[in-house]
Amino acid sequence: MYFAELASLFDELSAYPSRLKKTDIIAGFLTRASEDVIEIICTFLTGRIFPAWDTRDIGVAGKTVVKVIADISGKSNDEVVESYRDTGHLGITAERLLGKKVVMSLAAFEDDLTVVELYHQFEEMAATSGKGSAQKKHRILVSLLSRATPREAYYVVSLAMRNLLIGSKEGVTEDAVALSFGVPSEAVRRAWMLTNDIGLVAKIAKTEGLSGLQALDIEPMRPVRPMLSQNVADASEALDVMGGQAAFETKYDGARIQVHKTGSDIKLFSRKMEDLTEALPDIRAAVKESVHADSVILDCEAIAVDKRTGEVIPFQNVLNRIRRKYKVRELSHQIPMQLRPFDILYLNGVSLVDLPFAERRALLEKTVIPLDDRCKPSEFKILDDPKAAAEFFRQSIDEGHEGLMAKELSADYSPGIRGRKMVKLKETLESLDLIVIAAEYGHGRKAGWITSFELAARDEDNEQWAPVGRVSSGASDEQLKELTEEIKPLIISERGRIVDLEPKVVLEVKFNEIQKSQNYASGYALRFPRIIRIREDKGPEDVETLERVEAVYRLQFKLKGISQT
Repeated sequence: MYFAELASLFDELSAYPSRLKKTDIIAGFLTRASEDVIEIICTFLTGRIFPAWDTRDIGVAGKTVVKVIADISGKSNDEVVESYRDTGHLGITAERLLGKKVVMSLAAFEDDLTVVELYHQFEEMAATSGKGSAQKKHRILVSLLSRATPREAYYVVSLAMRNLLIGSKEGVTEDAVALSFGVPSEAVRRAWMLTNDIGLVAKIAKTEGLSGLQALDIEPMRPVRPMLSQNVADASEALDVMGGQAAFETKYDGARIQVHKTGSDIKLFSRKMEDLTEALPDIRAAVKESVHADSVILDCEAIAVDKRTGEVIPFQNVLNRIRRKYKVRELSHQIPMQLRPFDILYLNGVSLVDLPFAERRALLEKTVIPLDDRCKPSEFKILDDPKAAAEFFRQSIDEGHEGLMAKELSADYSPGIRGRKMVKLKETLESLDLIVIAAEYGHGRKAGWITSFELAARDEDNEQWAPVGRVSSGASDEQLKELTEEIKPLIISERGRIVDLEPKVVLEVKFNEIQKSQNYASGYALRFPRIIRIREDKGPEDVETLERVEAVYRLQFKLKGISQT
């Protein structure tokens, strides 16, 4: 299949706001697609190049794309950047400036680009690392965009930058696969939830039908998205949500880790499904000693502890461990980490996600047998008394943790789903994980550091970032230095001290309250926001939605006991 055909599909999807219309369009296209491309097509439709569980990344920076567009179009880098400031999207800039290509490479005279060729070129980019990798990726992009029409270039760049704006959200693609191949939408949704691979699900639906989908399940070494929770105000509300009785667990101030084990092979994945095995040798060793199973998948929290006192230390220390690529062993002695498994998803060849939580917890305690504090199940109590739950909450806070989790005893495990089968209780009203969409350099003592950050939530309806304010307080000098180093490679353009950048950095922020505001496109503004931590364990897809911001806005009135105005 030529990529031009897929680009035409993307155009058609962009033209219709209706979810039902988009579903019909995709379903018709998939019916005609051959087996060799259907996996690629469905993955591309979700804005990804590789399946969600696949840790590969093509690693192309915005500045690289700017230079490629400049090289092919004959424009200067500054002219490309100026166009980007006008369009706000490098794909649109590519289409606009490549309409009249000045520099022609031999690739321009090759056959039209196919979907499979594009995917293989992306694979080659993802496999390229080390010395000379930037130049090789540049050459591959030049070749691809030289062969592409301006409209195709728009979509090639959009895919490369993970910024495909066609409105085919996950639910739309799920429904289209179901409609195209005559299988229930719920079967498709469940298969995707368990495999984290919509391309595989579509291929199986096409070739094996419902029975094939029902055979798909969670399996070790293929990470799934974690089950997510909602907030409640206090222990009484948690018990109300759970029907009067719940499993309460310590909510640790750490990093979500998914442990996968088959035989002696152990891998550790972050909530972004990054492979952290090499970065956490102490956690891997503790799992090897304490987890008694031939094959298993555990949902856990990793915490950092003071090596002298054994007390829990702040989350940022966990991130210092996770992001280190060098001197890992040395740092593991300076900042030792411990693992707190709190759920079990798979055990010795059997998926457990459909079992009630109470049964999974019992299996967890039989599987994880601690030798010491390095790896032991989370602290856990079944309670039906709000006063006892409140006391457990205060104990957790006093021990340096964040609060409590409350879980429905009969609940299954739903990967990637945020629901009220489990809820969290925290001491403060709320914090939000928001994306940085622009930033500003400081002055005086902080000249050369990036010190102010424009924050945004995800507007899922319009597939855009919705600004909610700027934050310039709360970060230490060390954190500002870290943020500056992290943001510099993401800068696309600069206007004096202000920089436009790829939206990849996530910050957790607290605030006094959320106000309605006409100053920001979201309609909301954070009052007195301050940075709590850099969320390197989260990516753009984990950022709070605008709907969530609105929910917190409403919740603050409930906590204050006043009506909304």
